[in-house]
Amino acid sequence: MPSGEPSVRVHIPIPQPFRVAAGEGSVWVLSRGPMPCSHPEPCTVSRIDPGSNRLVGTPTRLPADGWDLAVGAGSVWATQFDGRLIRIDARTRRISARISARPIYFGSVVTFGGGFVWTGNDDERNHSGSVSKIDPATNRVVRNLPGLGSPQSIAFGQGAVWVADHAGWLVKIDPATLKVVARRRLDFGPHGVVVAPHAVYVADAHGGRLLQADPDTAKVERIAELSPGPIYPAVGAGSIWSSSAAAWGDTTKDDRVVRIDPRTLRIVQTLHLGGNVPSLTFGLGSVWAAVGSGSVVRIAPVARNGPRTDPRSEEPP
Repeated sequence: MPSGEPSVRVHIPIPQPFRVAAGEGSVWVLSRGPMPCSHPEPCTVSRIDPGSNRLVGTPTRLPADGWDLAVGAGSVWATQFDGRLIRIDARTRRISARISARPIYFGSVVTFGGGFVWTGNDDERNHSGSVSKIDPATNRVVRNLPGLGSPQSIAFGQGAVWVADHAGWLVKIDPATLKVVARRRLDFGPHGVVVAPHAVYVADAHGGRLLQADPDTAKVERIAELSPGPIYPAVGAGSIWSSSAAAWGDTTKDDRVVRIDPRTLRIVQTLHLGGNVPSLTFGLGSVWAAVGSGSVVRIAPVARNGPRTDPRSEEPP
């Protein structure tokens, strides 16, 4: 398998990192252990300063068991298994709102785009899978789209909300009306959707495939078989980035992160980070990977015909 060009890497120690998100000038990490979070061992949200590559301040304790993160409107947004959405002020790192919308239980996934917060509500306590639109000015749900199957993956881009429905659909939603404007049947349950300037990518984690769809029609245009299989990919520095789907197995260990060329949908670089990678994101010119062995790894991509992005300090030899 090709190794590609080298990349500058920085390992930032942090206990039990699970989700990572970039925004508001910082990188945010949700830490959780393998068991549900509790008062003795809470889920926390920590801030990494990208200038120093260090954790800053005291982690924010979540009231309940946390799962996903998004950043926008001066805040960090965290989903919880109790059905609430937690808003954390990015400046003070204090919880500024605990948002509930019963009978809707906010689902496991959240994203930010177009000035609003979007949740994919995949919870058996709901009557159906749905997407909610939350206004950060009021901390209230302004619209809800019911009738989805299992919206476990959500993204915002190309002026639309995108849901990779685990029931086997790629769904494009108008953010103003919250109406479905395109829906394409998939032959698998997807795990991850990401929007690039000219395409939408969907991960088939179980089948070891990456799909490229048209951002106007949601029609699948290309399918590539990849090893390792992709899961929850990210886009940045002219590439698609993904950890290994195998790392989500109960006993499998797979520390690979791959860089995929969007022109060919082939893997052009493979990195070994020393532990399973439950999530990664792109922001502030770098890839940020949560590594289960106890760190967030900052990867500064090396351009094929240009200088690398300087992450301020390099990984020690």
